[in-house]
Amino acid sequence: MSRTSLKLYLVEGGIRLIFPLFGVALLVAGIFGAISFGVQPLYEAMQTRQWMPVPATLEVASIESADFLHNRPLPALKVRYRYTVDAEDFVGSRYDLHQGVGYHRALKAVLQEMVVGQAVTAWIDPADPGKVVLVRSLNWTLLAMALPFVAIALLGGFLLLGGMVAWNQARPLGSPGGSSAQEAKPRRARSSRT
Repeated sequence: MSRTSLKLYLVEGGIRLIFPLFGVALLVAGIFGAISFGVQPLYEAMQTRQWMPVPATLEVASIESADFLHNRPLPALKVRYRYTVDAEDFVGSRYDLHQGVGYHRALKAVLQEMVVGQAVTAWIDPADPGKVVLVRSLNWTLLAMALPFVAIALLGGFLLLGGMVAWNQARPLGSPGGSSAQEAKPRRARSSRT
């Protein structure tokens, strides 16, 4: 085998390995991001339309920095509030449909309007009063972040498809023409014998 054909074989092998690996990684990341920033908030927004308002008291409000280890690329507003339903006390910790995630400047503006001890309105699920949220409107800026994740998922799908095509057209080592060239030789030999 010549040095050129060995390099070509190594490049083809690299494509067959790298494309599917990157494809799967991008596909998973894209789907996860699209669900987290788009599908889940939209689904929950439809559910919360039937929820009821209850008075609540804000106990804690702070901003937590981004945490990449826990799949949170942006800071989040962390809150705790207490409310009562049918003489039973509950404690809620969810700010909005996006889990309190947002851009730092926007979260800081929201935090400045919050005062510990103030009365706030919480929205509860009548069937399960433990399900609660302070803000049930969608953050359209965060919702738009689902679009780049959809593009990442599509890119991952194309890379995975390219890797699969490369695997299907793989040539054995030492055969520069591939399997079709090897099949052609026996046919010629048979025709020369007859």
